[in-house]
Amino acid sequence: MIIDSIKNADKYYCVHPSFKAAFEALKGINEDTPNEKITVDGDKIFINLSEYTNKNVSECLFENHARYIDIQFVINGSEMIDITDSEPLEATDDRLETDDIAFYKDPSSFSTAMLTEGVFTVIFPGEAHRPCVAPDGKGVKVRKAVAKILL
Repeated sequence: MIIDSIKNADKYYCVHPSFKAAFEALKGINEDTPNEKITVDGDKIFINLSEYTNKNVSECLFENHARYIDIQFVINGSEMIDITDSEPLEATDDRLETDDIAFYKDPSSFSTAMLTEGVFTVIFPGEAHRPCVAPDGKGVKVRKAVAKILL
């Protein structure tokens, strides 16, 4: 996992050949950009832009992907994200082969990061994550873009 400010995104262009295009598209999102899917490069790079009220941790699930890297970028608001290795976790709903997502029972240990306005996290396949967690359990409105980058 990588966590940083979008201002520093160019440091990470060398990590994957599609990162530059993905980060440039994320930087181009503004208040007039509609909350919908943005296609950057077909199914190789796309962004899901949404607005929601985040939730109490008990309402959020750990998830993992096999084919896509996530870049989760908070545009407005803040939220917590938990992360751990997916290998030892017990799947409750495994749709990795069909939908590139699996959900898991809560692990016994994980790391937590706070995503605030202008902060992104890069989450690689094998890194189970629980996004959309309300700080202090109090839901706040969040506008977030999730770039999906095909491995």
